[in-house]
Amino acid sequence: MAAVVCLAAALLPISLTGGALAAPEVGSEFDSGVAATQWVANAYMLTFAAFMAVTGSLADRIGRRRVFLGGLTTFAAALFLAAAGPSVAVVDLARALAGAGAASVMTSGSAILADAYTGARRARVFAMLGTGIGLGLALGPLIGGGLIALGGWRTLFAVIAAVATVALLVSPLVIRESRGPEGDIDWGGGITFTAGLSTLIFALVEVQQRGWTDPLVLATAAAAAGLLVAFGVIERRRPEPLFDVSLLAVPKFAAVCVVPTVLAFGFVALLVVLPPYLESVEGADSGEIGLSLAIMTIPALVVPMFAGLIANRLAPRTILVLSLAAQGLGAAWLTAGFHPVAVALVGAGFGFSLAVLDGTAVSVVDPGRSGMAAGLFNTVRLTSEAVGIAAVGAALSTLLHGRVGEESAALLRGEAAEGLAIDYTGALAVVLWAVAGLSAAGAAIVWRLLSQPAPKPVAEPAVLS
Repeated sequence: MAAVVCLAAALLPISLTGGALAAPEVGSEFDSGVAATQWVANAYMLTFAAFMAVTGSLADRIGRRRVFLGGLTTFAAALFLAAAGPSVAVVDLARALAGAGAASVMTSGSAILADAYTGARRARVFAMLGTGIGLGLALGPLIGGGLIALGGWRTLFAVIAAVATVALLVSPLVIRESRGPEGDIDWGGGITFTAGLSTLIFALVEVQQRGWTDPLVLATAAAAAGLLVAFGVIERRRPEPLFDVSLLAVPKFAAVCVVPTVLAFGFVALLVVLPPYLESVEGADSGEIGLSLAIMTIPALVVPMFAGLIANRLAPRTILVLSLAAQGLGAAWLTAGFHPVAVALVGAGFGFSLAVLDGTAVSVVDPGRSGMAAGLFNTVRLTSEAVGIAAVGAALSTLLHGRVGEESAALLRGEAAEGLAIDYTGALAVVLWAVAGLSAAGAAIVWRLLSQPAPKPVAEPAVLS
């Protein structure tokens, strides 16, 4: 069971990094505009993040096995559709569907493991899950670059879909059904949250091409704010809300939510912004870019194995603070220029977190609500990643002296003129210093949260006879 869930989880980051590498190839084949090409990668991340809340709650209500199988089916079918796509619009739509399927796989898979294992076995299984995710991140650039070089972007999507199909065929044989407590699905909260997050990310992506004063950007940003406010109003009136926000009052759970939020603006965003930098400034080709990213992502595979072995000897506080400190040091080092040790430090920081985050997130609630906990945690993680990627891209566009449209898009495609490439180097340095500062602040917050003593149980009142 654990092996199948971990295999499926490993495919999700491969699809993410593969989409980023495939996007220029898709745009070149269809001669599409910059915006349509960017959505090959962004559509997947957008729906991956936006559907986390709904799929986590749905898994508790209608069955985690059912949602897992449905999500894996959607993921595989959508990538087959992308591989056969006759236009960039079809590819973008298929990638969005794949992201929704990926959300179902992640939330239900985490809940399945939390329900099936307890104690030390659960810790080991979630270390395996972290390793699976790290494996996908580590090998994603190499697999993506290799398959694109071998057979093109269609081969990449088809191979990922084929492996997902194998996992799908095995899953019914090894995964048993489980559910959370009975209750209604919060459709109002789910719809407003999903729509609000989607429009927010859409606005952050489009601002890179249109600028902050564009009417479409302003309208979608306002719509996002309105939808998220409506979500808050709905949730306050629900007896069983989509998110159990009381979990955020638990220091341990709040800490594990801070960590992926900070890492999203560093490690995850760098996976997207470094390739165009390496191409336009360093003059690297696709193979060299894949190897450069592998220097950062391979530690995300190796370190979770090491961290899993020492998890029983080092406190989670130490491991999580080390992860943020390593990312901050690596980001600060990168401001002086691309260096293998610097990017390896960023990857190692991300890898340390993978060994303990998922297991901690679901261990703070009773097993019957593990789907909601997994949904909330993964929503925070994927929302941060989607927003982080979009926000870093928007920041780079803003720092490039207000250049938007085709000039800044040329940088993202690696087609920059010399002057623009120099500007890109300076803008990226500012972003990296911001990442270093955010990492330091996050480490301090996590240390404080995890240093708080557990609340003492309230004594029962004496009963007078």
